[in-house]
Amino acid sequence: MFFDPWSVDRLSARPRYARMDIRAVLGRNVRKYRDRKGLSQETFAFDAELHRTYGSGVERGVWNPTVLIVAKLATALGVEPHKLLENLD
Repeated sequence: MFFDPWSVDRLSARPRYARMDIRAVLGRNVRKYRDRKGLSQETFAFDAELHRTYGSGVERGVWNPTVLIVAKLATALGVEPHKLLENLD
């Protein structure tokens, strides 16, 4: 079956592209909190016990982290996990 990203989602009757990808929300929030703490990506990844490139991928929305990884990210940033998933736009 052909995937058309511009088609309408049958469940919500909204265009698929209108919804923000949760990975992008997570990545934007991780970067925001990391910048506020003044952490480099390398230091942040070390604090979260993750590989440096994984942290970068999360910020770019490339990776789809598990709940356990979101908890590690939140702990390293000193915030509650739900804060990383809030879409403030």
